[in-house]
Amino acid sequence: MARRDSGNSLEQADLAVAGTLLPLSGDLAVRAIGAVSDLSDQEPLYAASAAVIATAAVMRDNRTLQTGLRLLATHLFATALRGVVKQTVDRTRPIAAAERGHYELGPGERYESDFNSFPSGHSAGAVAVARVIARRYPGASGPALGLAAASAGAQVLRSKHYLTDVVAGAAIGWMAEELLHALLARCERI
Repeated sequence: MARRDSGNSLEQADLAVAGTLLPLSGDLAVRAIGAVSDLSDQEPLYAASAAVIATAAVMRDNRTLQTGLRLLATHLFATALRGVVKQTVDRTRPIAAAERGHYELGPGERYESDFNSFPSGHSAGAVAVARVIARRYPGASGPALGLAAASAGAQVLRSKHYLTDVVAGAAIGWMAEELLHALLARCERI
């Protein structure tokens, strides 16, 4: 992967980690992990939220219905926040930088996926949804957050994102859930 000489030490560390992991991106096991991690992409998480809502409606289970609605609302909010940030930053994905022999990081001017590495949407969505599950069902906190972390980590392993992309995405997901939870709690008190 071509590297820039400029940039801070965090960016240089990101590039070094990505360069080290790049040869693994084509590995069958990494591709399988990546396919599973795609369940934390936008459409599968919307579908899962809708399935929870539909199941709750059929079962007439108000708690599950509220959980499904929170899953959907939180994921939508995390996706919107991620989208705003993604529009402000152009960053070449690790795999694209390797294929092109060129890495870019700068103000958001491009809309092609290869230049929208920052932040990770998979991470934002997975963490947002995991936080809802953890808050609504504390006993499921460990598995939910563990799966979110695994999905986020898979993005680095498969050379789709840099480590800081994943951390930023996770922070967005966490913040989206926290803000929406606070807003809903305030509305419930009114």
